[in-house]
Amino acid sequence: MKYAIRAAIIDLDGVLTQTASQHARAWKSVFDEYNSKRAEVGKEQFQAFVIEEDYPKYIDGISRYDGVMAFLRSRGIDLPYGAAEDGRDAETVCGIGNRKNSIYQELLAQEGVQVFEQNVEVIRSWKAQGIKTAVVSASKNCQKILDLSGLSDLFEVRVDGITAEEKNLPGKPAPDTFLEAARQLDIPPQETLVVEDAQAGVEAGKKGEFRLVIGIKNASNEKELLEKGANLVVDNLKQLDMEFKKSKDPKVLPSAIKCFGELSAQFKGQTPLLFLDFDGTLSPIVEHHEDAEISDEMRELVEDLAEKYPVAVVSGRGLADVKKRVGLPELFYAGSHGFEISGPKGFARDHEEAVKVMPVFNELQPILKEKLEHIPGVDFERKKFTLAVHYRQVQPEREREVHEIVEAVLKDHPQVIGAGGKKVIETRPAIDWHKGKAVEFLKKEINKGKDTFSVYVGDDVTDEDAFKFVANGLGILVGDHGRDTYADYHLEDLEQVKQFFKRLLNL
Repeated sequence: MKYAIRAAIIDLDGVLTQTASQHARAWKSVFDEYNSKRAEVGKEQFQAFVIEEDYPKYIDGISRYDGVMAFLRSRGIDLPYGAAEDGRDAETVCGIGNRKNSIYQELLAQEGVQVFEQNVEVIRSWKAQGIKTAVVSASKNCQKILDLSGLSDLFEVRVDGITAEEKNLPGKPAPDTFLEAARQLDIPPQETLVVEDAQAGVEAGKKGEFRLVIGIKNASNEKELLEKGANLVVDNLKQLDMEFKKSKDPKVLPSAIKCFGELSAQFKGQTPLLFLDFDGTLSPIVEHHEDAEISDEMRELVEDLAEKYPVAVVSGRGLADVKKRVGLPELFYAGSHGFEISGPKGFARDHEEAVKVMPVFNELQPILKEKLEHIPGVDFERKKFTLAVHYRQVQPEREREVHEIVEAVLKDHPQVIGAGGKKVIETRPAIDWHKGKAVEFLKKEINKGKDTFSVYVGDDVTDEDAFKFVANGLGILVGDHGRDTYADYHLEDLEQVKQFFKRLLNL
């Protein structure tokens, strides 16, 4: 699998260090002590703390005092919270938490800190590849553990129990500590992975919409971690079959024609899913967007491909428009950059959140038309979920002016963002959805939940979302959109696209 990742956020206990077992034993000791004290004063004893069951369910990955409350409430006990300064014998949440910390410190002094060498080795290799790293822990002992284990140099950012208290950040399973780490690394969650062994931590990574959440089997098993939102679950990081995608100059991409043998070997033994852009891939780029059409030869090739491979057309055009232009009802289609999707046998799906934004475009279109009417050559294309501002006919010296006007108008409409393309500004819902996510959705829909290998062919900047986001597959860039690319191979033009399709048909 290949992922466009620029940062990694790593849990401490149970991933880097083997201190999770010391934590668990300290919790067992403090709750057993408290249970005995209840019996001494005539109070009913509660069901004893069982490490294998209660530690992963109520304690693992969350802050000390939250852990006390979560476990005791599971036994029907509600104690006063107290204060952080409470003595370790106080019958309060903080008192019990402080007693636990004392026991934990004693265990550390007696036993020292052992590290998970395989995980540390992999993280060091990530750093060597330029991946930024942060450690996130609910523990206030995080820095001490890093120092004792010799791992302080492994991370650029540390967000721990002390940080959470200072910044008033809610702990896991809330995503706030992870998001704070991503903020300090200056990398968005969509380009960041999380490694966690705790159910609460995995859930936090999922809620934070991080690109990849990796669960480590430790106190929790694979089923539990997957249910909480892990994308992958392993015993250790050495088991990962993962590469990091890097953007590159399109000029250095190998030819999909000359390297077809190497390319096709990547999906040998399985039938790949084919995802095809329309404009610039199936149809030539034209001066007026409404003049675009697919040739009979290209249509026949796509029709033949659909008899051998599952095929979907993914376009920035509106769904009805692209379906009409392709003219092959047996295909799957994703229009408006994936906000509207359809397929054979009446399959149809609109993005629910995008539906709520549709009225904004009714307000936006007349404003943009008024603001841009003094610039000759601007053309508008209204789709169900997007509004495209075309400026292919605008004089080059005024193109920057078009961008500035659109950007100024969008500042007053935060529900909508602008995305660049070839001589077009696509205004679309400010929702984390794009061609790449539409492809991932369709892959599971077409193959009943399986993540089958895919091939995506596209020419535009908007196709980079698919090249970048899709992990189990490869991307082929047609032509050159003027920027670095996450594609794996290159085709010069539509003639080479046809050659490539013919090669696929002959496999």
